[in-house]
Amino acid sequence: MNGKIREMRRKDRQMTPAEAEALLREADFGFLATVDDTGQPYCVPLNHVYVGGYIVFHCALEGAKLDNIRANPKVSYAVCTEHEVMPDKISTRYKSAIAFGTAEIVESSELKKELLVALLERLAPGQGFRCGGETIANTSVVRIKVEVLTGKKRE
Repeated sequence: MNGKIREMRRKDRQMTPAEAEALLREADFGFLATVDDTGQPYCVPLNHVYVGGYIVFHCALEGAKLDNIRANPKVSYAVCTEHEVMPDKISTRYKSAIAFGTAEIVESSELKKELLVALLERLAPGQGFRCGGETIANTSVVRIKVEVLTGKKRE
């Protein structure tokens, strides 16, 4: 991975790699950060599934996410769960993970369908895959190969 990933300052709150991966797997919602071809950052919330070392999401066939990924496939993705403001401690209880990796727009119809099925099973269990070839053709699927994953928590 090109670029510098800072070492975590608060080592006492650092999750183990296994904990960070479990959090990414259990969360179903996060924030994708990309950069456009002028250097303008863009962050967007979306649903995902974590499967086989990849964060997977779907979207329309065109838009800022895809334009940015085409211009620069290096992205980050953040999730946060169990967040609660603790006014008496002037702090927040949370679990969070940040993944850094390379995004790829999936072209293969077979792989798109496989990943859409995984996404559907995660987000709508028991509903079954009812999408035909036209739906698959009109849907973009992106997968992010996770290269660095960190996690942090305050319990």
